[in-house]
Amino acid sequence: MILIVGGGPAGSLSALLLGKENDVLLVEEHQSSGFPVQCAGLISDRCFESYSKYCRIKKALENEIKGAFFFSPSGNFFSAPGKAYVIERKVFDEILFSKASEVANVALKSKVKFNGLKPVVEGREVSAEYIIGADGVNSEVAKAFGFKRPEILTAVQFEVKFEAIDENFVEIYLGRAYSDFFAYAVPLGDTARVGVIAKTNAILYLRNLLEKHPSVSRRFEGSILELNSGLIPLELVEFVKGNVALIGDSAGMVKPHTGGGLYYLLVAAEKLAEAFPNLESYRREFLKEIGKEINLGYRIRRIYGLKDSEIESIVEALKDFDFSGIHMDRPSTTLSPAVFFRIMKVLLSDPSLVKVALKILA
Repeated sequence: MILIVGGGPAGSLSALLLGKENDVLLVEEHQSSGFPVQCAGLISDRCFESYSKYCRIKKALENEIKGAFFFSPSGNFFSAPGKAYVIERKVFDEILFSKASEVANVALKSKVKFNGLKPVVEGREVSAEYIIGADGVNSEVAKAFGFKRPEILTAVQFEVKFEAIDENFVEIYLGRAYSDFFAYAVPLGDTARVGVIAKTNAILYLRNLLEKHPSVSRRFEGSILELNSGLIPLELVEFVKGNVALIGDSAGMVKPHTGGGLYYLLVAAEKLAEAFPNLESYRREFLKEIGKEINLGYRIRRIYGLKDSEIESIVEALKDFDFSGIHMDRPSTTLSPAVFFRIMKVLLSDPSLVKVALKILA
């Protein structure tokens, strides 16, 4: 029997794929999957289409996105086209959990504890040949089996009354006054999910963004409708030990430059199902597929540590940049010959940007 701990997307998709040919028990500690909500719900077109193979994700669709505006600290910005979708995570999580329940045994409001290395579900010891930890950054599976824990970021998000520049464009805000990572607004008609991802003081950064940002403060209408918060892992950690594997946030499987994890965990679940019961093959195949993307993501996120003046220069330089060929889930697309040539052309047009590029890539 395979015990999967955690009924979010990582656990549900793993159960759905593994349950077709194996005896699976999926355990979720909350009364429903998707609680509490800890995600803005923005995913790429590639991710949306991939999940469509496994569930009716269109039922969770809230908005279609055509691109993003990237803001400098002063309020200057450039636009980058790119197709994406906004989904309601609670609805999506429930849809995926329901599909998993068709092929796996499921238990809600049930917490898994460990008696030594033996899993105990609601006071009853469970005999499991394999254990999959899909239980988030504070994974009990990871703690019980001595997996290294990643450093974490805090994400705080308000749904607010907000006047978007374009209801089909996400907004990204850079600058040290608004986050030591980045801030964002995901439009939903006359409201938006406005949030901050930060190492410390996320709620203070978010207040500063809403009240003092030269563009956001003018368009925030003062009404806070909902508050959500969550934790995001900063790094991928070792995720296989013997007959135990981690997946999703518990393994740090997120894009280092955005914190989004739905696409990487989907790839991981598919690799896990293809390789099972060979967990070492699962580890190897996931790294072969996504390892380069994660390493490039680590470099891209160094942008968040730049001086405000350097960010201003980057935003100004990219106002007329051609972003075709770049995909949000695949940083390696920036290394294609056509895109790389366009990047080099921008760098050579302003010698000060070469120093910035070296700081990011070093």
